[in-house]
Amino acid sequence: MITQVYRIRRYAVWAAVFWTAVLAASFSWYYRHEQKSLLDIARAEARATYEKDALYRRWATSHGGVYVPVSAASPPSPYLAGISERDLTTPSGRALTLVNPAYMTRQVYEMAGQSQNLVRGHLTSLRPIRPENEPDPWEAAALRRLETGGKEVSEVQTMQGRKYMRLMRPFVTEQGCLKCHAAQGYRVGDLRGGISASVPLDLDGNFAEEAINGAIITHGLLWFLGIGMIGAGARTLSGNAAALLASEERYRTVADYTADWEFWQALDRSFRYVSPSCLQVCGYSHEDFYADPGLMYRVIHPDDLEGYLTHIHASQGGNPQPIDLRIVRRGGEVRWISHVCQPVYDTQGRQIGVRASNRDVTGRKKAEAALKEKTALLEHEVRERKEREADLEGKNAELERFTYTVSHDLKSPLITIKGFAGAVLHDLAAGRYNRLDLDLRRIMGAADKMSGLLNDLLELSRVGRMVNPATPVDMNQLAREVVGQLDGALSPGQVEIVLQEAIPSVKADRQRLSEVLQNLIENAVKYMGDQPRPRIEIGWREEQGERLFFVRDNGMGIAPQYRETVFGLFNQLDAKSEGSGIGLALARRIVEFHGGRIWVESDGLGCGSTFCFTLSRKQPLQAATNQSQGGDEP
Repeated sequence: MITQVYRIRRYAVWAAVFWTAVLAASFSWYYRHEQKSLLDIARAEARATYEKDALYRRWATSHGGVYVPVSAASPPSPYLAGISERDLTTPSGRALTLVNPAYMTRQVYEMAGQSQNLVRGHLTSLRPIRPENEPDPWEAAALRRLETGGKEVSEVQTMQGRKYMRLMRPFVTEQGCLKCHAAQGYRVGDLRGGISASVPLDLDGNFAEEAINGAIITHGLLWFLGIGMIGAGARTLSGNAAALLASEERYRTVADYTADWEFWQALDRSFRYVSPSCLQVCGYSHEDFYADPGLMYRVIHPDDLEGYLTHIHASQGGNPQPIDLRIVRRGGEVRWISHVCQPVYDTQGRQIGVRASNRDVTGRKKAEAALKEKTALLEHEVRERKEREADLEGKNAELERFTYTVSHDLKSPLITIKGFAGAVLHDLAAGRYNRLDLDLRRIMGAADKMSGLLNDLLELSRVGRMVNPATPVDMNQLAREVVGQLDGALSPGQVEIVLQEAIPSVKADRQRLSEVLQNLIENAVKYMGDQPRPRIEIGWREEQGERLFFVRDNGMGIAPQYRETVFGLFNQLDAKSEGSGIGLALARRIVEFHGGRIWVESDGLGCGSTFCFTLSRKQPLQAATNQSQGGDEP
């Protein structure tokens, strides 16, 4: 109803335009009809003139011409000089001259030409005897058309500032014409020329103009009458629509001006009323719901639809409870609404539908979610703090074990050095110089062992502090390089190396990763045992989307109780074996620095071992303090 008045006015304008077009078309048809009638009348008059002129010309021809008294207006024709009886004298002495049909027609046309309101005629030919009969351009063109077989030529032409209907018909040679024109070679039936008749159009045009003016007045009166009726009808309809609109505005002021999405749904689920605010809440207009009542079920989020249907069923029983549910807006945005409804009854107490109110509570839900998120974040921070505390406690314990191990392992060579140094002093005092060489060698051996332990500790301390840039590492090429570097350790035992094909590349510290492979391969060689056909396999596999690299041997194997302790500092399963026992600890630290983990798999003694490790696909973490930031190598 908001645009009803506008629609009425628009229809009134279109009706006025249509009425105007109808009258304009009617007047246009009448005008063209009058113009055509004017030309038809003028053409008929020209034809009548031609027929009249041809009739009296034919009469004169049948009599061989007529004799008239000689006068200034009718002198003897020089073009008839070849006729012996051109001039005669009556017994009374009166002079007569012969006037042939052409001479007679010319004189009649000259007399008509002296009047402005008579039909003009002209006898003409493409081969005239008399120069005055020479055709004008239009007559010449008409004669040529007649020579091609035309029976009549007519056209509106302007002559001397006036419009004429000009018409020309052929003039055919008859027997009587040969009296004067035989000398030109004409024969009976030849086209000798033509007679043109020119009818002035302004005389009949005055009558046509009067008729057209009358039609203008008539059509104008009809137009004003129609426009008046259309305007009166439009005003009446607009007044009724305005009154209805004012009544509806009072209702809409109460129903429409609310931020909540209100609707009234009948028992058949069709919508009787939907407030315009639904567009802001759900993105669909009230017209969309009127056209498609099932749209409500598609607006409700699929996960909340079952709860909504249960609520609707309860509302029909008269006991609905408010619910919060999600809706999906037209653009796909998900929002929360609080839905409240109650049954609607008519005056007789019969239920006729449900009146519902929907309020957008997305802000409240977001605030609740934010509060839950902050609570969860706080709980997560508490857990992380506890984990860091536990990790710190573990590191402190590890530091204590490290300190104890270092002090214990370093104390052994110091005791050896001190003991043999005392022996050297006793030998010097006793003069036993022959034992000095053996004692000094033992002192140097203990010093070398201590130097090796210190170097291994230094290398271990560098992991995480001395960082090389992470670069793409071809694991196949790296494995081949490490095997080549260990050729001296592999050749004596004739160890078979099996390198799996297509080991994937990684992004890591190439030098440190090389140390991991080197320590794992050296450890496999060291604990190969008495295996007659020693074999070491380097490869990879994928488990649960994670790349797992391994070094597998068929050596001594590891008992289950030692699978974790082998990665401890200075731990060796065989005390007689070479090395300081720091290789696996160094490998673990490098792997963990790359965000990975390392472990050993073995079925027990004599079943060989498989050392596995993973690497994070992210770049290695930078140490908190390195050489470029002012750290010094110990």
